[in-house]
Amino acid sequence: MNTNTKAALTVILIFTVTASAIYIGTQTNKVIPAHDNDVLFQLAAFNTFSTGQFAGFMTYQELKQHGDFGIGTFNDLNGEMIALDGVFYQIPSSGVPQEADPIQTTPYATITYFNPTQTFEVSDIDYAGFQTFLDDQVSNESIYAIKVHGIYSSIEARSPLKQTEPYPNITDALKGQALFKLVDTSATAVGFYFPASMDGIDYTGYHFHVINDDHDAGGHILDCHIQRATVEIDEIKQYNLVLP
Repeated sequence: MNTNTKAALTVILIFTVTASAIYIGTQTNKVIPAHDNDVLFQLAAFNTFSTGQFAGFMTYQELKQHGDFGIGTFNDLNGEMIALDGVFYQIPSSGVPQEADPIQTTPYATITYFNPTQTFEVSDIDYAGFQTFLDDQVSNESIYAIKVHGIYSSIEARSPLKQTEPYPNITDALKGQALFKLVDTSATAVGFYFPASMDGIDYTGYHFHVINDDHDAGGHILDCHIQRATVEIDEIKQYNLVLP
C-alpha cells in the first residue's frame, strides 16, 4: 500500500458527537487542523482494519500532529502502540516497549489531546468490576478517553506477532499472540470507550493498552486487578475518521 501520507487525507469522514446523536458528513482534500483539543482522530475503521488491512499508511511523525494520548498498532500488525504524554511507544511481541520511530507507519490508531474533565479513585477492583464502575460514570452515547494510573496487583497483557502478506484477519492473526503477566506494578492504562452505536467503526466498549512506569513492560490489557488507581476521563465532542 502507498505509504505517502497524502493518500491518507483524500477522504475524511467527520463524526460530530453530541449527547443525542452522531452527525456524519464528508470533506475532500482537507487536512484536519492539528492541535484541536476536543477531537478524536482515528486512522481506519476497525471493521476494515480487522479484515487484515495491516499495511501502514500514515507515519508516526504525522500521526503525532493529531494527539498526545492514544492506542493503535504498527505496519504489519507489529506490536501494540500506546501514546502517553506525547510519547509514542511500540510494544512488540517481546513485550519490551521502545519509542516509535517517526518514520514507522500505522494502519490503525485512535488518538486525541487528553484533557480530563472527571477524576475518580478506585481500589481493590478487578477488570470486570472496573468496567462496571466506568459504566456508571459515562454516557452510553458518547466517546471517552480514559487514563488509569496506579498500582496493579496483576495485569494480563498481549501483543500480536508481526504479520506478513497476504495478511490474515485479526482473529487468525491473534492466535499467535505473545502473552505477558505483570505483578505488583505501577503502570498507566490508556484507552477509550466507544458506544454500541459505533460498532464496526471502532472497537465498542472499553479498549485499553498499558505501560508500566519503568517503561519496560506493557501491552493490550486482557485482564487485570487494580490495587489502587486514579482514573481520569475526557469526553470527546468530535470524531474524525481518515480512510486508507
